[in-house]
Amino acid sequence: MSKIKKALAMFLIFAMVLGMGITTFAAPGNANSKVTVQNADNATLTIAQVIETDNTAVTGWKFTDGAAAAYRTAFGGAENGDDDQRIIAGLIKYVDADAVIDDSIKDNIISADADKIAAALKGLSNDMFTPFVNGSAVTSAGVYAIRATEEGYVYSPMAVYVGFGKEDTTQINAKKAPNKVDKTAEDIEKVTEINKTVTYTAKSTIPYIPETDTNKTYVFADTLSGATYNVVNGKLPVDVKVGTREPVSYSADVTENADDTSSFVLDLSDLVQNNDYANQSIVISYDVTVTDTKVGNDIQVGNDKNNPNDKYGSDHEDVYTGQIILTKTGDGGKKLKDAQFKVYKKVKNDAGKEEILFAQFDKDNKLSGWGTEDAAMVIVTGEDGTVKVQGLDLGTYYFKETKAPDGYSVNTTDSDAKLELKDGKPATAIVEATASMADTKLNALPGTGGIGTTIFTIGGCLIMIIAAALFFASRRKENK
Repeated sequence: MSKIKKALAMFLIFAMVLGMGITTFAAPGNANSKVTVQNADNATLTIAQVIETDNTAVTGWKFTDGAAAAYRTAFGGAENGDDDQRIIAGLIKYVDADAVIDDSIKDNIISADADKIAAALKGLSNDMFTPFVNGSAVTSAGVYAIRATEEGYVYSPMAVYVGFGKEDTTQINAKKAPNKVDKTAEDIEKVTEINKTVTYTAKSTIPYIPETDTNKTYVFADTLSGATYNVVNGKLPVDVKVGTREPVSYSADVTENADDTSSFVLDLSDLVQNNDYANQSIVISYDVTVTDTKVGNDIQVGNDKNNPNDKYGSDHEDVYTGQIILTKTGDGGKKLKDAQFKVYKKVKNDAGKEEILFAQFDKDNKLSGWGTEDAAMVIVTGEDGTVKVQGLDLGTYYFKETKAPDGYSVNTTDSDAKLELKDGKPATAIVEATASMADTKLNALPGTGGIGTTIFTIGGCLIMIIAAALFFASRRKENK
């Protein structure tokens, strides 16, 4: 068979469709073929020719100058180009085992596989690529590498073969996987309170995993601090919603870590086995209970459940609480210690009526619950005249003085403070507010050791003596 016939035969078999991380060759077109990349509507495309015609070569093809080094490195070929034809023959054999290869190299073909092809395409210099408008035509027969970039996604290396023939459209189906995850809490203000339940969601896109991958694994790995997962019967319930389908309930084991964090790994490998859900949206959600003044949450989406990674993206979300510092003063602004308070808030009950709930705190003055005034925890000002309460949500809180420092009277006018976002944007730190209250000194009592009532006693005695003298004088006169 002549070289021309061999070349034509090779053109007809040079089609390849590979998956994630694997080179993709589309069906043959011609030297004026319009190349269309499907599943890349929002991507920015660039293109570079990597194999071109060469009628003097054994295979009828050669690597372009910019591509040769990348293929030699990936396939282990000689740097001087002696093995280029063997590499190209291996590419042809990889597509079609029955392909006719020239006798001079068929026994020394450098075999091709998906990993080598992907490595060669990844090794191409960025300088080789030029902008490409999807659906544009290329006029030279050969193999073209195409790169796609899109925020939130990583695309597999792509290559398309353009052959000879009538004007046609060559289509290639892009394979992409997400590299972005959006982790959010239900409260858009990112402020909560201790003991409150918070629902977290993580949004991503299910990746396409190559058919050649023998271990298709897809996991969400989550780590939590400042809160506990809401476990039910020893497992954490996790709702998983794919595309427009109804949510499906999964469960995950929770691990308590040495650094006071907890974590779980949710195995969703069943969703990627046949690529039926590739490129569809996925949302997972679960509940936690806040235990500290700040909650931190990290998530990684990857392909290893034993050693979680972020192959398909990661994200971090913080949620905060509020704190109030009350300052107690006396005459002249003197800071007063040992002033005692109870903290309360006003809420609407189910009937729409206002009721008062008093705060309960732990030993560090962190919120532990709400209840009646009798069950409320008393907080006390320190040496600096201040007391801080923590773990509160946004809103207005009131301080009721229950005992004043020695020498001062209880202030019956409650103090208040409002926890609010200053600029209306979600919180990026613990929200703070301040309150103050002044006490008045008690009035002075009469001093001991003074004359007090002595003068009245003496006066009374004198009156009694005079009365007695008059009485006896009057008796003597009558007797005479």
